[in-house]
Amino acid sequence: MFCGKKNCDYSDLGTGAVRRRSFFGLFFGLAGGAMAFAIPIYAAIKSVIDPLKNKGLGGKFYLLTSLDSLDEIPQKFPIADDIKDAWITIPRQTIGNVYVRKIQEGNETKVLAWQSLCPHAGCTIGLKTQENPETQNVELLFSCPCHTAHFDLNGKLLDKKPDAPRNMDLLETKIENGQIYVKFEVFAFGTPEKKSS
Repeated sequence: MFCGKKNCDYSDLGTGAVRRRSFFGLFFGLAGGAMAFAIPIYAAIKSVIDPLKNKGLGGKFYLLTSLDSLDEIPQKFPIADDIKDAWITIPRQTIGNVYVRKIQEGNETKVLAWQSLCPHAGCTIGLKTQENPETQNVELLFSCPCHTAHFDLNGKLLDKKPDAPRNMDLLETKIENGQIYVKFEVFAFGTPEKKSS
């Protein structure tokens, strides 16, 4: 309250009295104000951190093609998905490739699929006619151009090399209404066992 030089009453100064407010009223007032600020701050931090925690792609089934379009010669298919780079979504980007073939076991038709990345160091495996290191016959084989490892059409490693640790990485498949789905995954490179990366 404003007062002139002659009309001021200074009698209550220095007493430490807090008028019209109890200690608890002050405490809860401050706590309520802190909560009012904390909630939007928490929401803002969460909106920044959550996208950064987004894991890599894969680990789910992708529709590839129809069963009728496959045969015993492996075919290479791209896997496309939306890429979320922190806060931006880029639709329908190629995230990898798989090889797929159809085989007949008695009366049963099966579909086999492999990751196209070599389990040694992640180079892209190709498919070409070459000499089989086990039989010396010329045949269609999978091969890695980086360390010249060879795999048969069932993904089996044909070379006895220390830098070729395991067979090609077989992927899970399913057939629904004549359509082929593959569970796309990338595994750790350079290990004898197939482990999720």
